[in-house]
Amino acid sequence: MTEPDEQTLSAAFTRVANAAGWLWSDGPWRSCEGWRGFVEECVEGYEMDYSEYLHDISVRDLLDLALNDEATRRADEFEDFLSAVRRSDDAFRELIARGPVIRPDEPRWWRRALPPHGGEEFVKDVQERLSSPLPAHGRAQAKVEGASRPSRSGKDGVW
Repeated sequence: MTEPDEQTLSAAFTRVANAAGWLWSDGPWRSCEGWRGFVEECVEGYEMDYSEYLHDISVRDLLDLALNDEATRRADEFEDFLSAVRRSDDAFRELIARGPVIRPDEPRWWRRALPPHGGEEFVKDVQERLSSPLPAHGRAQAKVEGASRPSRSGKDGVW
């Protein structure tokens, strides 16, 4: 039984999301899975445009708010949640370490650089918007632990 001032991870996460203005929240575990899936997409070669990339990466912003929230940190499941986020973080850090730095002063490390490659639409949009060259092929070697996505061919063989 929880003490009156304790919250479950899910309740704390929802409170953080609502306080930050998120109109919806998938909860901590689905958000963590969303982050893992996004990282895996980037490892394979993100296929959508830059606006979609910014939208999709915003799940890590929400995770950051939750990870730094005192009530969330006291929840029973917090250590498991933190470990799951860190596995995806490690893979994404490794990936973007090989990509172009687009915002060197950005405090959120996951927004400072882009993946080193992407699908045709992503690459074209990044080049047009940011004047940042990205190779349009070549899959990264990083792998998110526990991820088991099948290989797939991108449109026109582009990753």
